[in-house]
Amino acid sequence: MKEKIVLFTANVQGGILQLTLQIYKTLLEEGYVARVFMPQEITNIDIGAIDRGDLFQYHKEKKVLDKTPYKNLAKQINEVRPDYVWYMDDSVICSNVGLYLDKGIKQLLTLHDAGTHHPTNHKSVRAILVEKYTKAVNTSFYRNVYKFVLMSPESMKTFFSLYPAYKEKAEMMTLGAHLPEVEEIKPSEMRVDKNYFLFFGRIDKYKGIGNLLRAYRNVSSNVLPLVIAGGGRFTDEENRLIEGCNNLTVINRYIDDGEMKWLLHHMSVAVLPYIEATQSGVIPLAYLFSKPVMVSNVAGLTQFVINGKTGFVCNTQSEWEDMLVHMSDSINGLNDKVIRKYYEDKMDWNKNIKEFFSKI
Repeated sequence: MKEKIVLFTANVQGGILQLTLQIYKTLLEEGYVARVFMPQEITNIDIGAIDRGDLFQYHKEKKVLDKTPYKNLAKQINEVRPDYVWYMDDSVICSNVGLYLDKGIKQLLTLHDAGTHHPTNHKSVRAILVEKYTKAVNTSFYRNVYKFVLMSPESMKTFFSLYPAYKEKAEMMTLGAHLPEVEEIKPSEMRVDKNYFLFFGRIDKYKGIGNLLRAYRNVSSNVLPLVIAGGGRFTDEENRLIEGCNNLTVINRYIDDGEMKWLLHHMSVAVLPYIEATQSGVIPLAYLFSKPVMVSNVAGLTQFVINGKTGFVCNTQSEWEDMLVHMSDSINGLNDKVIRKYYEDKMDWNKNIKEFFSKI
């Protein structure tokens, strides 16, 4: 029998829960014994795919300075006697639990942004304080980490510059796509049934939505419709730009799994106008559906795009405008088989997890 692995997350909704479910499923397929620790407070996700005997749910305490809940969680994990604990995120809960695990357990820490934080449209005072506290705890916790899991070459590069002392502990595993086993549901706000540009994901400052909207506003009457789908807060400027665009649908809320599948299935092109990124889960999702992407010239994105074959890289607003027009005139201009093959070669979960564990 292969190793026993505990997957641990402190997230209550969003993509990291999807990541947790996908890795759990893949580990079982590859013959590992997997257990999952996640908060009781999770929302907007079906965890029925996890066998109840493999699921441990805990109450997510808000008093981050109280060490008792972390010690209790560590005790529960120690009793499972895993070979590895794989943290799906780098929250303060993961860091604190990691301080109290038995020394024989190998700890894997996923750093989605290589330990950095993207600029955001809104961050509470509490979030800022927790961020500072987590950074202080990490000084001790990182000594206990067996391997840091990075998901792109750009993440590796950033991690090496931030934590040169831990360079030998870093391993890369390319991010794949998780497709929930749910029925597709057309969002009620959608006014078209197919053939549109799609921005999908949380609305935030680093996503560059304002840049996309400025380009789209100038050509919106002559190109495919644009759909922006995701929760979060737009800036005042982005709201003004939204008012100036034709053929634009904005779904500004959490997108359920079935709605996500419908949006990805029926889109023509995924657009990622990010101003910074270490990687994005949207690219593998698009490729899984054999759909091309348009991305800004940011290393964390372009590392996963073959320009002119799996998508296009845009450097300026003018290039975004030209490519929006081009892709509207050539909806099927790229070979969907090439896109799907890229996914299968580079982003297949089973292949990548098998290779990851063979290296560590």
